[in-house]
Amino acid sequence: MRHLLAIPVFNEEKSVRDVVADASRYISRDMDCILLLDDGSTDQSGAILDQMSGKFNYIQAIHHKKNQGYGASMQDALVIGKQQGYDFVITMDCDRQHRPEDIQRFIDKSPDIDIVSGSRYMPQSGHSGVAPEDRVEINGRIVKMLNRKFGWYLTDAFCGFKRYRLDRIELSFFQEQGYAFPLEFWAYAAWSGLSIEEISVQRIYTTDDRSFGEDLDKKRKRFLYYLRTFYAAQKRLKSLFSQTKNT
Repeated sequence: MRHLLAIPVFNEEKSVRDVVADASRYISRDMDCILLLDDGSTDQSGAILDQMSGKFNYIQAIHHKKNQGYGASMQDALVIGKQQGYDFVITMDCDRQHRPEDIQRFIDKSPDIDIVSGSRYMPQSGHSGVAPEDRVEINGRIVKMLNRKFGWYLTDAFCGFKRYRLDRIELSFFQEQGYAFPLEFWAYAAWSGLSIEEISVQRIYTTDDRSFGEDLDKKRKRFLYYLRTFYAAQKRLKSLFSQTKNT
C-alpha cells in the first residue's frame, strides 16, 4: 500500500524546512513522496519549496498563483494522490502543530479503514500550549452536531492530521475551497458510509496569531459559515443519492 504525505503551505517560511526535514525521516517503501502545496504564499515559502523539490527526488511542489484556501489544497492533494496511483493520502499541517513522528501511526493503521482521523481531544491526547477558547468551543459544538446527526463518537472535527483511502472517495463531489472543507467532507463521509477511526495526536499551540481571513476571525460568523457549508453539502448529497437510486 502506497501513502502520499501532503502538506499545505501558506506563508510558512519559518517552519517549512524543519517540518519537511522531520517528515522525511519516514520516507520508505510505504510512503515514498511528500507533496507540498503552496497556496499562493506571499513570503519565501514558494521559493523554499522549489529548492527542496529540486534537491530531493521524493519531494513534489505545486503552486497556486493566488491564495485559494485550505479546501482547495486538500482537494488538490486527493486528486494528485489518485492520479499518481497512491492508495492513501496522509495530510498534516505545516505550522508545527502536528508531530511528524505520528506519521507512522497513520501508515500502520488497517488499510480497511476509510478515514483515519487525528484527534487532539481524546483522553490519550497530550497537549502543549493553550488552545484558543473560541476554536475549542466551535469544535465542540460541531462535534456534538455530527455525533447527534450521524450516531458517531467523534471527539475532534477539525484536526488536519488524517489518512484518506482514495478508492472510497469520489473527488468530483467536493466544492468547498475554504476552512469549512472538513464540514463538507464529514457530510460526504456519512452519506457514503465511510468507516472512520480516530487516533490520538497531541494538541500543540505555540502561537495564537493565525487568522482565518476576512471576518471569519469573529466566532459567530465562522460558526455560521461552517453550518452553511454543512447544510449545503447535505442538500447536494441528498439530491445526488436520490438521482442514483432512480437510475
